[in-house]
Amino acid sequence: MKVIKNILLLIIAIQFISCEKEDDKRFTQENQSFVRFFLLVASNNEVLEFPNKDGNLLAATSYAKDNLKTLKIPVAITAAKIDNPVTISFSTSVTGLSNYTITPVNSLTFTNEKRIDTIYIKVNKNWDLTKNPQIKLTLTESSNTDVIIGIPNENIPNNELNISFKETVFPFFFNINRKEIEGINQESFDFKVLFPNGFIASEIESIPLFSAPSTFKYTIEKKPITKEDEVEFTFKVNENLAEDSSLDTSLSLVEIPNYVKGINNFLDINKPIKVDRDGAPVINFYNLNNPFYRLFGEYWRPDNDIPGSCEWFSTSVFPKPVIVDKNYKNGFLFSDNGTPNDESDDVYHHRYKLGFVGNFAPIGTNPFAIKNLFEGERNDSPGLTLPEAIEFFPKNGNSTSEGIVNVISQRIIIVRSSDLKAFTLPISGSGIYELVDSSSNLWKITLEIYVDATSINGEIVKRDYILYNNRNYPDTEPLTTNCPTVINL
Repeated sequence: MKVIKNILLLIIAIQFISCEKEDDKRFTQENQSFVRFFLLVASNNEVLEFPNKDGNLLAATSYAKDNLKTLKIPVAITAAKIDNPVTISFSTSVTGLSNYTITPVNSLTFTNEKRIDTIYIKVNKNWDLTKNPQIKLTLTESSNTDVIIGIPNENIPNNELNISFKETVFPFFFNINRKEIEGINQESFDFKVLFPNGFIASEIESIPLFSAPSTFKYTIEKKPITKEDEVEFTFKVNENLAEDSSLDTSLSLVEIPNYVKGINNFLDINKPIKVDRDGAPVINFYNLNNPFYRLFGEYWRPDNDIPGSCEWFSTSVFPKPVIVDKNYKNGFLFSDNGTPNDESDDVYHHRYKLGFVGNFAPIGTNPFAIKNLFEGERNDSPGLTLPEAIEFFPKNGNSTSEGIVNVISQRIIIVRSSDLKAFTLPISGSGIYELVDSSSNLWKITLEIYVDATSINGEIVKRDYILYNNRNYPDTEPLTTNCPTVINL
């Protein structure tokens, strides 16, 4: 007990010393009321908006603006009690900018309940760095003489804030790259075009952001713009599409002045052929009870020891179920989350589709051993995360032990680590799945994968790939086919 007591006293002493040092940075006199800028900026230059906090950050005295979104600058008051509203005046000095708004104009108000007020700066035109654009804000006067301007210290009073501007590009891209529809009249879904660094509304309100070919009857409605970094649309099917045919359409971003296309330039929309099938073969290839569960297998690659020869080499991938709505035709109830009388928290999975998704987003996994096909890619490339990767088709529609498995055709995006250049690569493929050992419930997937790498080296690459639902599987017989070499991005 004495040891515990001594440890507690030591912890308290350390905390006291730490707080004392931190207070020394901020103010030097006790029982003073003061007001100061309280702009917190993370290491990635992202501004933390109130009430978000980070105890490791000190209020900034300057900020380099790198986006078109509204800059929200908190101003905070420190006072034991505020009996009457306190008005704080501030001045603004702007150079090199011609189209902007700053609100409020020159004063802020604080009460006992409102200890934070905010200055909003919106730049309505892209800046010209040759004019050296700058904004300087200065807290100048308090209506209450007991509330002083700035933190009472000689180091960083935070009564001034200087805003400069950085050279910035303004990308835009789709939030999803693929959507499967059922093809029912009036069926709809929402999608977005994202502008992570913001946009000037007048520049994009009246122009198309993408092209939309008419392969079947549909409409696309743009919703009212309510955010500074995205535009939302609704895609609606206007006819019943034939069940015995597969139909596709692809939305493609167009060139927009002052903006650049980002990493995801296409949205592929697919209505597949309706196939009658039973069962849920997908359940043999994932295990949510084990977050580290993987599928293990091999891919056919050049032999490192024997030039001109090929070999099987081990690989693995994290499988994940495809979540669907309750009324989805190919869905099944995976879990009621222990509330059988409450359907609101029920979880439904797709019977036939499987995704390949890593456990630590945005870091991906290694679908189809794609990472081993390239050199110089980023681990967080979108193409290494496939929410829908493969789809199972039981033999004769109802086999419980074998069938066809298809790669879900889509465009994946691989980002080069050296300069963040994105490559869009269509992938496809097919193969079989089968139960190879019923006593151990060992299942095998055999696939031929096609990766269209023509945007990189002009080639369409074929990859042989196998997976098992257990790391204990039989040896793989060598192939007599060629194997793709590693592509240096």
